Amino acid sequence: LKNTQLESRPLVIAYDANRFGWNPSSFHSCVDGKGAAIVVATTRDNKIIGGYNPKGWASLGGARPSVAAFLFYVDRRSGKFQKLQKVGGGGLACARDDPGFGISFGPDGLVIALQAGRERLAQSKLGPYFERGPEELGSLFGGSTELVDLKVLVGEYKAGEEIPYSGGVLDMTSG
Repeated sequence: LKNTQLESRPLVIAYDANRFGWNPSSFHSCVDGKGAAIVVATTRDNKIIGGYNPKGWASLGGARPSVAAFLFYVDRRSGKFQKLQKVGGGGLACARDDPGFGISFGPDGLVIALQAGRERLAQSKLGPYFERGPEELGSLFGGSTELVDLKVLVGEYKAGEEIPYSGGVLDMTSG
């Protein structure tokens, strides 16, 4: 989390899908207005993947742009985190901040829609909105996969302390 809003802030788990439910309503009730967030997921074949949303969620619809957003995965060979930066400007970093939808880093970088009947489905396509990294990956996990765990961590703020980007964000980059 070096050079992010969360670098020197204690983290707390705001959302745990296995505890609170694999649906958009539970997700948004836990994360909206909490500011910058880290998404950490584990796939059914034990890959650890996720992303950093520097603007968080607020259920206001539309996108939440930021050049600081990134995706990550744990490289199985080295055991180290590999960061995949946002490309093509900040637009669509968080492509959908919709109360009826889950997580969307870019329209296709990492999408965990949390939709009924496909609650645990995650999809990923790298290249258009997030870099492919040193391994020139096409996806974080081969296109689509089922998740066994999903958590969102946010910074811990004291009562009355301002949370950056906890409300609306003006998006000058989309439609």
